[in-house]
Amino acid sequence: MKSPARRPELAFFRAAVFGILMLTGIGIAMGQASDDPDVPDRYRVEVVLFTQPPIDPDRPEQPDPQAGPQAETMAWPLRRDDGGPLGYRQLPASQHSLGRAARRIDSREGFRVLWHTAWEQPGLGPARVQPVALPIQLRAEGISGFIRVYRQRFLHVETELRYAQAEDRHWVMSTSRRMRGGQQHYLDHPVLGLLVRVDRISPDTD
Repeated sequence: MKSPARRPELAFFRAAVFGILMLTGIGIAMGQASDDPDVPDRYRVEVVLFTQPPIDPDRPEQPDPQAGPQAETMAWPLRRDDGGPLGYRQLPASQHSLGRAARRIDSREGFRVLWHTAWEQPGLGPARVQPVALPIQLRAEGISGFIRVYRQRFLHVETELRYAQAEDRHWVMSTSRRMRGGQQHYLDHPVLGLLVRVDRISPDTD
């Protein structure tokens, strides 16, 4: 049973509790940069996607009445095995580090975790890295799109998500954020939220 959240606390929860989650979840990025410039570093990426209530229910932001165009980008879903060149391998839940944060979010009234997953990928530029498509099961919730994590001078996360909340209520979450490795990052939106953490993998890690 979800614990109730009084309306005045919603703004505090979204503005402060996520900050607390980030502070308590700060870690040290594993490993050092590769000495071989031709061999990109590898990273472990973990994301938690959830729906959330508006900060001020009396003055909610308004969605679009019609669906906006989806970005024409090839994206691949995560795969559960090591075979195939397309799509990154999905890591087991035992390797998740955001489980406590996900459970805390899901326990709050008005919040619901839709997707919690992790994968490994190379630290390539935006033109070479494979975007990760949201699982097809989320289309039953009206959500589609992709998440792309890439590295230039810094790490970046990019989202292109579409949420058909109702036939005449369409939301777009199109954002890009520079990130620090080994820390949780929270991407806010009127009705969606995304926690992201990216850790460099040590070359000695199996």
